[in-house]
Amino acid sequence: MSLEQIQARKYRFFTVGAIGTFMATLDGSILNVALPSIARDFGATIDMVAWVVLAYALTLISLMLPFGAWIENRGYGFAYKFGYVFFLAGSILCAFSDTIYMLIGARVLQAVGSAMFSAVGPGMVTTVFPERERGKGLGMMVMMVSAGFMVGPPLGGYILGIWSWHGIFLVNVPIGLFGLYMAHRYFRLLQPPKAHRRIPLAAAVSISLALVTGVFALSLIDNYPLSDPRIWGLALVSLAFGGLFLRQEGRPESALIGLAIFRNRQFTSATVAQLAHFVSLSGVLILIPFYLEQVKGLPPSRVGLFLLILPVLMLILAPTAGRLSDKIGFRALTSAGMIVLAAGLWMLSQVTPQSDLSHVVYSLIVVGVGVGLFSTPNSSAFMGSVSAKQRAVASGILATNRNIGMSVGIALATTLFAFFQQRYAGLGDENLIFTSSYRSVIFVSMAYAGIGLLFCLMRENRTKEAAEA
Repeated sequence: MSLEQIQARKYRFFTVGAIGTFMATLDGSILNVALPSIARDFGATIDMVAWVVLAYALTLISLMLPFGAWIENRGYGFAYKFGYVFFLAGSILCAFSDTIYMLIGARVLQAVGSAMFSAVGPGMVTTVFPERERGKGLGMMVMMVSAGFMVGPPLGGYILGIWSWHGIFLVNVPIGLFGLYMAHRYFRLLQPPKAHRRIPLAAAVSISLALVTGVFALSLIDNYPLSDPRIWGLALVSLAFGGLFLRQEGRPESALIGLAIFRNRQFTSATVAQLAHFVSLSGVLILIPFYLEQVKGLPPSRVGLFLLILPVLMLILAPTAGRLSDKIGFRALTSAGMIVLAAGLWMLSQVTPQSDLSHVVYSLIVVGVGVGLFSTPNSSAFMGSVSAKQRAVASGILATNRNIGMSVGIALATTLFAFFQQRYAGLGDENLIFTSSYRSVIFVSMAYAGIGLLFCLMRENRTKEAAEA
């Protein structure tokens, strides 16, 4: 099938990817509501139940980059067909798990499927949409991410009100079956590439182990001191495998992605800007529910309404920002997004135990506008900076980078928060200690946003293809 015929059917291909993206984000947001129920049913500790989330996240982070390179050979149809199969199988096993260990294992199987279609979503959209509509397509994909995050908490609460936690996994079955049908029907029209390259096993294994051990080490920082052998031991293992990966990448015959791709200024600036964006954002947001519950005394049901502000604004702004970036370029929008994000973070830093809740709402709205302005144009700049044959692996890098930024941001923020709580312990009042510590964490997050802004300003305004056109 010619490129023109593929682009004429772009919304059919997009629907397949959108279902996978929606299902993956829905599954993550809906599960958080059910964790207390799961803990009660299995008589499990909080640390054990946390592995239901952690095992999924670690599997996802470790596999997205190798899958992105692998799918370069097998094609997007392979990724979505097998991704849906694994995700459906994992969801069914989760629903019928009778032990916490079976549930954790089933979540790993789910993550294998999710890693397949999460790794290639942006690459597929970039392929089937024409260059002039790339931002629009990526904005619609971000819109599906927001929709999944929005629907998850209220749907999870409703299911738990009429059924057990097993039902939240069965929701995936009809959605996944429809996605699998659409993938079989339409992706046979999108043929895999004819040129195949051998996937270097050593590089793939080393980067997976480096990422999973590094992120796992970060996840332990909250519970153990840095001197604990579990933390520095995992950190050393991560560094060792990271060094092995770089060694493999230095040789073209054994490279998984090739270090030459990072000589592309547009690609590198978009990568660092995205990383700084998620580090600055994720750590701050994880502490918001604690402020609302512990300091302001709100029930969890009301806290959930505050957390909907960000996905709602992303749902509204992401497609618009994507279309606008197709017309005016990336630099102005991504830079404006970082500036607005920093302004919203500064507003959050002004909260006190006596602050009115409207101040939190206004602050989160400003943060949400910043995120909406930044996300899609930056993804469009990222995907537009690579050649067609690099899109699958670049898509894997984009997804992996996002998850690393979120994991690092949460680990750094919680560690800094604990440090500042000790520093401000002399204030006496618990609420004042909380807000003072939170303010200090936000100032650090604003510094991350400043780093992201510098890389937004460094980039070219358009892709090379658009500039030549």
